[in-house]
Amino acid sequence: MTPGDVPLDKYIENPELVEENQEPGHVPTIPYPSVKSALNQDRVNKSPLQRWRQSPHFESLNGDWNFHWALNPANAPSEFDGTDLWDTVTVPRVWQADGFGHAMYRNITLDLYPYDPPNVPNDINPVGTYQRTFTVPNSWTEGRRTFLRFDGVKSAYFVWINGEYVGFDKGSMTAAEFDVTDNLQPGANEIGVQVFRWSDGSYLENQDMWHFAGIFRDVSLYSTPNAHLRDYFLQPSLDSNYKNGALHVDAEIANYGDSADTYELQTYLFDPDYQPVKTASKTVDVPADDSAGVSFSIDVASPAKWSAEYPNLYRVGFELRQSGSQSATEAQLAKFGFRKYEIIDGQIHVNGEPVNFKGVNLHEHHPKFGRTMAENLRREEFERLKQFNVNALRNSHYPRGPEFYEFADEFGFYVCDEVNAETHQNPDLVNEYPAFHTQFMNRFRRMVQQWKNQASIFMWSTGNEAGLGPAHFHMAEYIEGGDVDGDGDAGAGVDPTRFLYHQANNGGVAPYADVIGPRYVSPSDLVDIAEDEDEQRPAVMGEYNHAMGNSLGLVERFWEVIEEHDQLQGGFIWDWVNQRLDEDYTITPDATEYGNDGVFHGEPTVVNTDAGDPAIELSGLDDWIEFYRDPSLDITEPGLTLEVEVQPRQPWTGSDAFLTKGDHQYGLKMSDESTLQFFIYDPEEEWVTVESTVPDDWYGNWHHVVGVHTGSELQLYVDGKQLASTPHDGSINHNPQPVNVGRNADKHRANWDGWLSNARYRRAAIHDRGFVADELRLNRSRPDESTVLWLDFEVFETDGTFRSYGVDPFCCNGLVDADRVPQPELWQLKKAHQPIRLRGANLTAGLVEVTNHYNFTDLSALDVHWELCEGGDVLQQGALDVALEPNDTTTVEIPFDQPEFEPGADYWLVVSFHLAEDTWYADVGHEVAFEQFEVPFDVPTPTLELVSEMSTISVNE
Repeated sequence: MTPGDVPLDKYIENPELVEENQEPGHVPTIPYPSVKSALNQDRVNKSPLQRWRQSPHFESLNGDWNFHWALNPANAPSEFDGTDLWDTVTVPRVWQADGFGHAMYRNITLDLYPYDPPNVPNDINPVGTYQRTFTVPNSWTEGRRTFLRFDGVKSAYFVWINGEYVGFDKGSMTAAEFDVTDNLQPGANEIGVQVFRWSDGSYLENQDMWHFAGIFRDVSLYSTPNAHLRDYFLQPSLDSNYKNGALHVDAEIANYGDSADTYELQTYLFDPDYQPVKTASKTVDVPADDSAGVSFSIDVASPAKWSAEYPNLYRVGFELRQSGSQSATEAQLAKFGFRKYEIIDGQIHVNGEPVNFKGVNLHEHHPKFGRTMAENLRREEFERLKQFNVNALRNSHYPRGPEFYEFADEFGFYVCDEVNAETHQNPDLVNEYPAFHTQFMNRFRRMVQQWKNQASIFMWSTGNEAGLGPAHFHMAEYIEGGDVDGDGDAGAGVDPTRFLYHQANNGGVAPYADVIGPRYVSPSDLVDIAEDEDEQRPAVMGEYNHAMGNSLGLVERFWEVIEEHDQLQGGFIWDWVNQRLDEDYTITPDATEYGNDGVFHGEPTVVNTDAGDPAIELSGLDDWIEFYRDPSLDITEPGLTLEVEVQPRQPWTGSDAFLTKGDHQYGLKMSDESTLQFFIYDPEEEWVTVESTVPDDWYGNWHHVVGVHTGSELQLYVDGKQLASTPHDGSINHNPQPVNVGRNADKHRANWDGWLSNARYRRAAIHDRGFVADELRLNRSRPDESTVLWLDFEVFETDGTFRSYGVDPFCCNGLVDADRVPQPELWQLKKAHQPIRLRGANLTAGLVEVTNHYNFTDLSALDVHWELCEGGDVLQQGALDVALEPNDTTTVEIPFDQPEFEPGADYWLVVSFHLAEDTWYADVGHEVAFEQFEVPFDVPTPTLELVSEMSTISVNE
């Protein structure tokens, strides 16, 4: 099957077909020659990809690929030939970051149109076709198997190697692997991948975020011997006293050979300092072309435990060999932590201690590369999260790649991992369209199987804003076992060591959820939850205190309530990062004296008409031209003319706003596929419109469209002919929205169900008077004294970049900007999250009450500094020794001397806690917590002075 032979409707409009020729989900299993070689790479603090590159059995396919972009499947390549004439893109990266296609921000609605599950558009469904060559060592094709791995491709894709069809996937945010052994040849090989922006899977990807497409995570090959450790589940446990531990291992050995054999799995355990702890050995008989399971446990006395405060990670090395052989056929290395998650008396406990989750919701977003995260930004992000007292992350709303989980384990975060399943535009899709059940389950199953060994994951989320239906109950059965929904079928029960969570728009509850997740509640709502005798489950807010603009005002009150009630255990702020993009700042100049230059948004394209004239092409996929809100455009009295020269195109995209000032002032647009409209908004009469059916030759041809308000009526013209009129002698409303070409700034926002203008433009103009019919028949080539906007689309200037938020700033609600620079409210969150609370006991005597809200850290691990200040001047300062066990309270005395009082002065006591030494996330001296107290000294009142006796003020300019 070639790309041209693919029956697309069978694949991308068929929810029950989610993959073809894929390997079952499993943890990463990159082979090394020996455990020693794997350990040597692990010691140098590299990312997983950097370490894997050092294995002779691993090959990254990241880098430059040949690339062809097409607007729809009909124009996509049917073969992988002529690729030397294609463009070049970088993998991994969304193709929008390389200048192809269109990034689109939506919140509740999807970025495709029309909404018609499981169908997707035919005329506009961009296709990216990738091709490159790579070399395979001879040794990889002799008695070994080779697997091709994609960590993330959106939304659906087909794979070919050396012209042979390999397989298909539309999991989007979870890794897919294909056995390509039989497709490879020694030496040079060719890989081709065809990616479709939208598939039926897109209906489960209705997240509040920018929407991109392409191969956005790593692509790699790895080679295994015919006997291969293809999966393993590491299940650490602690005894009832949380002192001694055990590691239980369930492993799967695959035998790709044609004869049965006996294999020995040798296991080596290393502590966080890479020192050997124990070894174990187990043999297993594996049939030919099959696999067999092997299970065993290793007891460990007093292991260093993992927590967000002390993320101690052990290493486990595996060597697989034929029974009786002294040499390993392969080795692998994994990390894990000894920790125990459990619910005791309605509280989540970690290693026996009740823990509060000071979390944020986290999107993967880069201001330049979109969904693709640069490693340095990821590391900086995790450092910043720790520095600002964040200890928990919710993967909103999809799983991540290997680097994320490894960093979460290493830096120390409690992670709620969430299946890539959101249907916000139709929360009942899970019930209305049973055909999607397979897809829901496939995505959940793959997420769990790939990341089941991560120490940081304490909770699996069965979805966000996707209703509640049979698929969710089956996810619960898959994790916990049993017959959760009472349909007579019991689930597998693959991971009862973690909790279940659900984030439907119904308060964040589900019958099977171990933890409830209230959403956007108030502090008083939280108190009601804690006092509800019918709800005894722990409460961790899934989303709260929306961090858009000047926000987070209640965050300290939230945490006062949380710390007063055991059942309330924190939550995840919405959200961490502003999702803005750096776009080229391109303008097309206005020819009037007002300088109302138009700014390109999205990807407007400069084209030539058949006559050779320049024009602007808007694709419908969030391209438009915007104008600064200059007073010259605020025409509110009768006497107005709008005109465009436009070539409307099909397909209909749900909107064609040719030239509008929002929806509440004036505009020239198509109200539907066959109706042209000129409107004004009258404060007394609301919308006043004049409409007409479009001419027969409307689509694909150039037309001069004019709307005139004469003062007594609205008139609509096309190509010099008046089509309709409507009486009106009232005023025009003032609307603060900007003038747009190709968009209505009031309507076309985050929740717009449709696309924007799919048309070409070669003129747009606004005049502050009503033209008469004879003037409209003239071939005017320049503005007159009444013109306030005149664009001929002949000149274009690019100068730097600007920060774009697409159709709506609702994507900019982060605690940090897209470059991870903190916003002011992040400091407020740090203060509310700080693990040490200080209260004045007797401040004039220097007595301060200190509560240690750490779970595993004594305050003796921190340096304490104090200052006594008069206004902003430090009078006295010093250090303090505070030894206080976790979850305990004491009173300390600050040894200051009473100062000589200045009449009317304010006196302040500042106490701060700092890191006593360098850590993995911050340098020595980093402030963890502080408090500032006004000390109520008996300060003399200043002597009052009469104004009449004050000196004269003089000003010299």
